[in-house]
Amino acid sequence: MKVTRIAYSRNLNHGKYARLEEQAIRLGRVRSLVWRLYGSTAGAGVGDRTIRDRRAKLRSVAEQAEQRGDRAKAQRIRDHDLGTLKQERRSTAWECRIRDITFQAVHAVADKAGVIVAEDLTKTFSSRKKLGKNTNRRLAAWTKGVTAEALHAVSDRRGSAVRLVNAAYTSQVIPFTDILGVRKGDRLHCTGCGAVWQADHAAAIDILRRDGDPDITRYTPHTRVRQLLRERADRHRSRLPDQDSSTQHLCQCGERNIHPRPTMGKE
Repeated sequence: MKVTRIAYSRNLNHGKYARLEEQAIRLGRVRSLVWRLYGSTAGAGVGDRTIRDRRAKLRSVAEQAEQRGDRAKAQRIRDHDLGTLKQERRSTAWECRIRDITFQAVHAVADKAGVIVAEDLTKTFSSRKKLGKNTNRRLAAWTKGVTAEALHAVSDRRGSAVRLVNAAYTSQVIPFTDILGVRKGDRLHCTGCGAVWQADHAAAIDILRRDGDPDITRYTPHTRVRQLLRERADRHRSRLPDQDSSTQHLCQCGERNIHPRPTMGKE
């Protein structure tokens, strides 16, 4: 912070005035030297690429500290060692690109669908894990908000209806059943018949099936959704004649898994 102070004096003799003048001259030289040496990157005697590499290392240290949970250290590095102007420009450009892609995708869906069934993207679920300010989670939450905004904005202009459903476990339930499968990356493994589904494809089917579900409404808590899914699977299992081989006959979803490409939940 630059501070300028002006002191006024009266009736100074020639000796005091000369000493003050000499002090001002010396301080001016110090100020000029500081500006010349440290006022720009050129004065530091290093190139812009060297400074860029140093900043990249500092950014890496901040990210590692944040992953360890030391958010105070990460924030100190960002506040005192890293500027945010270039980062903000890049972030703004990225957000504009994501918004454009999202709105184009929603328009493509509205071209073919009079009714769009989608997850309620405004609802969040609590986690047992202690999570810090993870960048991926923040971006994912922002993208969900843009998707929800695009769905409503485009549907209003295009005359399509949007019906929101409960999103709990839609990417973990085996399609055409109420069995909770095993999710590994983008694959969903059925524990009943051994079929393997593409996770997004399975989620799209489950979203469509959840529309109109009398028990799982949009505002049903996710814990209750899991309980209902287990109860339905147990009732299905209890009706099977051979209890010993129930896991093999609990579903035949593999016979229906004939469209491996991901689809969007729509009518």
